[in-house]
Amino acid sequence: MSLPEGLTRAVARSARAMVASPHALATAAGVDVLRHGGNAVDAAIAANAVLTVVYPASCGIGGDAFWVIYEPKTREVVCYNGSGRAAAALTAAQLREQGMSVMPQRGALSVTVPGAVRSWEDVARAHGTRALEELLAPAETYARDGFVATDVVANYFAINEAMLRQDRDADALFLQRGVPQAGNILQNVPLAETLHAIRRRGASALYTGPVADAIVATLRRGGNPMTLDDLAAHDTERTEPIKIAWHGAEIYAHPPNSAASVALMVLGALAGDGAADDLDWTHLAIEAIKLALDVRDERFGEPATMGSVDDYFRPESLAAMRASIDPLRARQRHSLADRGGTIAIVAVDEDGRAVSLIESLYQNFGSGIIATGTGIFLQNRGSYFRLEPGHPNELGGKKRPLHTLSPGMLLRDGQPEFVYATMGGDGQPQTHVQVIHNLYERGMSVQRAIDAPRFVYGRDSEAAFADAVTVESRTPPQLVAGLRERGHVVQTTEAYSNMLGHCHAIFVDRKRGSLAGGSDPRADSLALGL
Repeated sequence: MSLPEGLTRAVARSARAMVASPHALATAAGVDVLRHGGNAVDAAIAANAVLTVVYPASCGIGGDAFWVIYEPKTREVVCYNGSGRAAAALTAAQLREQGMSVMPQRGALSVTVPGAVRSWEDVARAHGTRALEELLAPAETYARDGFVATDVVANYFAINEAMLRQDRDADALFLQRGVPQAGNILQNVPLAETLHAIRRRGASALYTGPVADAIVATLRRGGNPMTLDDLAAHDTERTEPIKIAWHGAEIYAHPPNSAASVALMVLGALAGDGAADDLDWTHLAIEAIKLALDVRDERFGEPATMGSVDDYFRPESLAAMRASIDPLRARQRHSLADRGGTIAIVAVDEDGRAVSLIESLYQNFGSGIIATGTGIFLQNRGSYFRLEPGHPNELGGKKRPLHTLSPGMLLRDGQPEFVYATMGGDGQPQTHVQVIHNLYERGMSVQRAIDAPRFVYGRDSEAAFADAVTVESRTPPQLVAGLRERGHVVQTTEAYSNMLGHCHAIFVDRKRGSLAGGSDPRADSLALGL
């Protein structure tokens, strides 16, 4: 039996529990945890740990994590901010004095404290049932014994070869026999040793001791004044989600410094436009995205210093945003080009617990630096800071930068109905908007909603500033022509392009008592039920 037209794979279905991620090995590790009695949080951690090994360009234990969790015991949605801070002694004024007007995109100065591992431990203690010793075992095995490079992973190595050759550890670990090809078996034994230390000592093995010493020494050589105290002081922050009412449901997003609430602004503004034709809706969505990104770029940054943004999510504010859109003409906007890479995991267990987790190094291989002897690529999240004096996202000691990481969840009658997450830099909330529109307003299945051609505004342009919309080659020509007639700059990329992000989602069908999962063909993805 063939798949229905336009569907890349069958919808994953289960009556019990499910995990979806961008790599089959990670999904399998999460499902195995569920099979042996663990819950959705445990499964997400196990899957994330495997991804730090088998998807080394996109995520790693040198990166950050953001969580949205539905906890059935308390019937509440909670968020966890696992993002790290800049070194206490690093300020924007110092870099301006060195003649810089923008943050370095790579190298030691772009590195902030890695927050993911501490978040694994903290969230597991609050909501999980298993220890890191068990959950990280599959990841350690793949790092030590080897994993097979996929086409996606091989491509990441190929396009980043020049940068990786500049780092002694990266060159020695991955490039001594040439650029890895799809089908090659890769190992990262130093990372296996680091994971083993975390399994034995917990998260402290990363933030104190020999691994912390290596991180600090490596960064100091590159001019980053991070200290052992900066690492040891890191903690995970539990936060309250931002939410909006939408078509009889509620959509939840991680609050800033995450950019997840960008999707809420767009969905809220366009709540009355779901029945518009494809051209009208796509034009309105792009314009709403521009407005929401303006809010993000002007207001979002370190939560402790940025002030409240609650007013932007009030019904009257969302209505005003919609009213400001010209229905027939695109508005020009200068947006910083974005090239982020990330992983996303969703999980639902038999108790109804649901997890949307996103973890990242930011750009491919993060800063391009491995902490000497550890196998850990260090993230370049600090590159998202601004250097303009007084900006909410201005670099400062102990500040967290604005993040593209955007986990989300939709609840109906107080229970999860749609659990979703995606990678893709600034495209993450844009993908949320399109997938939710496809599912709820276009009546598509969860897999078809993910498979459908989509667009991304302002991402991955070669120009210093981007005001273009990128669409897949599968996009109907009449839609592309219509957007251009309304003044949009439209560029085309290949079908199922990686730059459109990797979305994974689970629909909880309470009427029938089953789960329906979708995974993205733009990666090595798999949704699998128990």
